[in-house]
Amino acid sequence: MKTPLTFLTIGFFALALTACGGANLPSPSAGAGAAVGSSEVSGGLGASSSKDAGPQDMTAEERMVLEQTNKARAVARTCGDQQFAAAGPLTWNGYLAKSARAHSQDMADKSYFSHVGLDGSTMIKRDEAAGYSAWQELGENIAAGYAVAVVVQGWIDSPSHCKTLMDPKYKELGVGYVYKQGTQYGTYWTQEYGTR
Repeated sequence: MKTPLTFLTIGFFALALTACGGANLPSPSAGAGAAVGSSEVSGGLGASSSKDAGPQDMTAEERMVLEQTNKARAVARTCGDQQFAAAGPLTWNGYLAKSARAHSQDMADKSYFSHVGLDGSTMIKRDEAAGYSAWQELGENIAAGYAVAVVVQGWIDSPSHCKTLMDPKYKELGVGYVYKQGTQYGTYWTQEYGTR
């Protein structure tokens, strides 16, 4: 069992890495600790107005996170100092999933945890490169070190991540999950939120 000091250290470490906020999250699944991060942006321009949702394949872990996210959105809640009414369910978007999977894999392969890739890539660049065009809103939650059973609750327990998860402006979601033994965290998660 982790001591309060360990949780405080992990929370500070996550905050220092992401500059997006951290939280005392539920039990991590593997690795030396756990971390979370959240990011949002509005007003994108895209070359296409296609509403094609891309490939609909999902891993069991990705499906579970989509289901848990929609279950969480179905209940009104307070995220930090902001009240949210229940929000509509998110639909799966294969292009956002492609971006999320690539970012989770990159973090695992290169042993880092950040919204910005080591190559300088950002959420916007990754989502557009994956084929998510003509977007109006984008958001991203990342986490590392948590099992599928607790990662969504971890985002709910952190005000900045909860706000992204509950924001009614988002209509689509893609999830990326990677498990890589021998890495700092073991599990790497990315949620890409979007509206077109």
